[in-house]
Amino acid sequence: MSERRPLWTVVGLLALASLLLWVSSLMTWSWTQHSDPLSGVVTTKLSGAERETGLVPLALVSLALIAAVVATGGLVRRIAGGVVFLVGVGVIWLAFDGAGEVFAAHPAAYPNVAIAAGHGLALLAGLAVTLAGVLLVRSGHRMPRLGAKYQAPSQARRVTDPDRELWQALDAGSDPTANQ
Repeated sequence: MSERRPLWTVVGLLALASLLLWVSSLMTWSWTQHSDPLSGVVTTKLSGAERETGLVPLALVSLALIAAVVATGGLVRRIAGGVVFLVGVGVIWLAFDGAGEVFAAHPAAYPNVAIAAGHGLALLAGLAVTLAGVLLVRSGHRMPRLGAKYQAPSQARRVTDPDRELWQALDAGSDPTANQ
Protein backbone atom coordinates (compact mmCIF):
# COMPACT_ATOMS: atom_id res chain seq x y z
CA MET A 1 0.00 0.00 0.00
CA SER A 2 1.35 3.42 -0.90
CA GLU A 3 2.45 5.66 1.96
CA ARG A 4 0.49 8.59 0.50
CA ARG A 5 -2.85 6.80 0.30
CA PRO A 6 -3.42 6.59 4.08
CA LEU A 7 -2.53 10.28 4.45
CA TRP A 8 -5.08 11.33 1.85
CA THR A 9 -7.58 8.93 3.39
CA VAL A 10 -7.13 10.65 6.75
CA VAL A 11 -7.39 14.11 5.17
CA GLY A 12 -10.53 13.05 3.28
CA LEU A 13 -12.12 11.56 6.39
CA LEU A 14 -11.47 14.72 8.40
CA ALA A 15 -12.81 16.97 5.63
CA LEU A 16 -15.90 14.80 5.23
CA ALA A 17 -16.47 14.77 8.98
CA SER A 18 -16.18 18.53 9.14
CA LEU A 19 -18.77 18.91 6.39
CA LEU A 20 -21.12 16.37 7.99
CA LEU A 21 -20.86 18.10 11.36
CA TRP A 22 -21.63 21.47 9.83
CA VAL A 23 -24.67 20.12 7.94
CA SER A 24 -25.81 18.27 11.06
CA SER A 25 -25.59 21.49 13.07
CA LEU A 26 -28.08 23.10 10.68
CA MET A 27 -30.63 20.30 10.94
CA THR A 28 -33.42 19.96 13.52
CA TRP A 29 -32.26 18.07 16.61
CA SER A 30 -35.07 18.75 19.02
CA TRP A 31 -38.78 19.49 18.60
CA THR A 32 -41.34 20.16 21.26
CA GLN A 33 -44.95 21.24 21.14
CA HIS A 34 -47.03 22.55 24.01
CA SER A 35 -50.23 24.48 24.56
CA ASP A 36 -50.14 28.06 25.71
CA PRO A 37 -53.39 29.73 26.85
CA LEU A 38 -52.51 32.99 25.07
CA SER A 39 -50.97 31.82 21.80
CA GLY A 40 -52.37 28.31 21.40
CA VAL A 41 -50.10 25.48 20.32
CA VAL A 42 -46.43 26.52 20.40
CA THR A 43 -43.83 24.52 18.51
CA THR A 44 -40.18 24.86 19.49
CA LYS A 45 -37.47 23.57 17.17
CA LEU A 46 -33.80 23.49 18.06
CA SER A 47 -31.12 23.03 15.43
CA GLY A 48 -28.07 20.93 16.10
CA ALA A 49 -26.01 24.05 16.84
CA GLU A 50 -28.61 25.18 19.39
CA ARG A 51 -29.14 21.78 20.98
CA GLU A 52 -25.49 20.68 21.03
CA THR A 53 -23.30 23.77 20.98
CA GLY A 54 -20.17 21.70 20.42
CA LEU A 55 -21.03 20.61 16.87
CA VAL A 56 -19.73 23.69 15.04
CA PRO A 57 -16.53 24.00 17.12
CA LEU A 58 -15.85 20.30 16.59
CA ALA A 59 -16.36 20.79 12.84
CA LEU A 60 -13.77 23.58 12.94
CA VAL A 61 -11.41 21.44 15.03
CA SER A 62 -11.73 18.64 12.46
CA LEU A 63 -10.85 21.12 9.75
CA ALA A 64 -7.87 22.45 11.71
CA LEU A 65 -6.64 18.92 12.40
CA ILE A 66 -6.16 18.47 8.65
CA ALA A 67 -3.39 21.08 8.77
CA ALA A 68 -1.90 19.48 11.86
CA VAL A 69 -1.87 16.06 10.23
CA VAL A 70 -0.32 17.25 6.98
CA ALA A 71 2.30 19.49 8.60
CA THR A 72 3.57 17.10 11.27
CA GLY A 73 5.36 13.81 11.09
CA GLY A 74 6.65 10.97 13.22
CA LEU A 75 5.73 10.89 16.89
CA VAL A 76 4.01 14.29 16.78
CA ARG A 77 1.65 12.99 14.09
CA ARG A 78 0.85 9.94 16.20
CA ILE A 79 0.06 12.22 19.14
CA ALA A 80 -2.14 14.29 16.81
CA GLY A 81 -3.81 10.99 15.89
CA GLY A 82 -4.65 10.47 19.55
CA VAL A 83 -6.21 13.94 19.65
CA VAL A 84 -8.15 13.15 16.47
CA PHE A 85 -9.41 9.93 18.04
CA LEU A 86 -10.57 11.77 21.18
CA VAL A 87 -12.37 14.37 19.06
CA GLY A 88 -14.14 11.53 17.24
CA VAL A 89 -15.24 9.98 20.53
CA GLY A 90 -16.56 13.39 21.60
CA VAL A 91 -18.55 13.73 18.39
CA ILE A 92 -20.03 10.26 18.83
CA TRP A 93 -20.99 11.20 22.41
CA LEU A 94 -22.79 14.32 21.14
CA ALA A 95 -24.55 12.31 18.43
CA PHE A 96 -26.03 9.93 21.00
CA ASP A 97 -26.88 12.66 23.48
CA GLY A 98 -30.63 13.17 23.23
CA ALA A 99 -31.07 10.58 20.49
CA GLY A 100 -33.38 8.59 22.76
CA GLU A 101 -36.10 11.20 22.44
CA VAL A 102 -36.46 10.29 18.77
CA PHE A 103 -37.93 6.93 19.78
CA ALA A 104 -40.26 8.27 22.49
CA ALA A 105 -44.00 8.86 21.92
CA HIS A 106 -44.69 12.11 20.05
CA PRO A 107 -47.56 13.92 18.30
CA ALA A 108 -48.29 13.16 14.65
CA ALA A 109 -46.37 16.20 13.37
CA TYR A 110 -43.10 15.18 15.05
CA PRO A 111 -40.25 15.18 12.47
CA ASN A 112 -38.77 11.76 13.31
CA VAL A 113 -36.82 11.48 10.08
CA ALA A 114 -35.26 14.96 10.25
CA ILE A 115 -34.16 14.55 13.86
CA ALA A 116 -32.83 11.04 13.29
CA ALA A 117 -30.95 12.30 10.21
CA GLY A 118 -29.32 15.09 12.21
CA HIS A 119 -28.13 12.66 14.87
CA GLY A 120 -27.13 10.15 12.18
CA LEU A 121 -24.96 12.64 10.29
CA ALA A 122 -23.20 13.56 13.51
CA LEU A 123 -22.67 9.87 14.24
CA LEU A 124 -21.18 9.30 10.77
CA ALA A 125 -18.90 12.30 11.28
CA GLY A 126 -17.79 10.92 14.64
CA LEU A 127 -17.03 7.53 13.14
CA ALA A 128 -15.03 9.18 10.33
CA VAL A 129 -12.97 11.23 12.77
CA THR A 130 -12.41 8.20 15.01
CA LEU A 131 -11.27 6.11 12.05
CA ALA A 132 -8.89 8.89 10.98
CA GLY A 133 -7.46 8.92 14.49
CA VAL A 134 -6.94 5.16 14.47
CA LEU A 135 -5.18 5.36 11.09
CA LEU A 136 -2.90 8.12 12.36
CA VAL A 137 -1.98 6.32 15.56
CA ARG A 138 -1.39 3.06 13.72
CA SER A 139 0.59 4.28 10.72
CA GLY A 140 0.97 8.05 11.01
CA HIS A 141 4.72 7.86 11.51
CA ARG A 142 5.13 6.21 8.09
CA MET A 143 3.05 8.73 6.17
CA PRO A 144 4.86 11.43 4.20
CA ARG A 145 5.32 14.85 5.73
CA LEU A 146 4.60 18.22 4.18
CA GLY A 147 7.58 19.17 2.00
CA ALA A 148 9.36 15.87 2.64
CA LYS A 149 10.15 15.35 -1.03
CA TYR A 150 12.26 18.50 -0.93
CA GLN A 151 14.35 17.33 2.02
CA ALA A 152 17.54 15.48 1.26
CA PRO A 153 18.31 12.20 2.97
CA SER A 154 20.70 12.53 5.92
CA GLN A 155 23.67 11.01 4.06
CA ALA A 156 23.23 13.21 1.00
CA ARG A 157 22.89 16.29 3.17
CA ARG A 158 26.35 15.76 4.60
CA VAL A 159 28.66 17.97 2.55
CA THR A 160 32.39 17.40 2.80
CA ASP A 161 34.26 20.65 2.83
CA PRO A 162 38.04 20.16 2.96
CA ASP A 163 38.66 23.43 4.76
CA ARG A 164 36.03 22.65 7.35
CA GLU A 165 37.54 19.19 7.90
CA LEU A 166 40.92 20.79 8.53
CA TRP A 167 39.50 23.12 11.14
CA GLN A 168 37.57 20.29 12.79
CA ALA A 169 40.78 18.23 12.97
CA LEU A 170 42.60 21.16 14.58
CA ASP A 171 39.74 21.59 17.05
CA ALA A 172 39.99 17.90 17.92
CA GLY A 173 43.69 18.36 18.74
CA SER A 174 45.24 16.50 15.79
CA ASP A 175 47.59 17.81 13.11
CA PRO A 176 45.87 17.54 9.75
CA THR A 177 49.16 18.09 7.86
CA ALA A 178 50.98 15.19 9.58
CA ASN A 179 49.61 12.63 7.11
CA GLN A 180 50.81 14.52 4.05
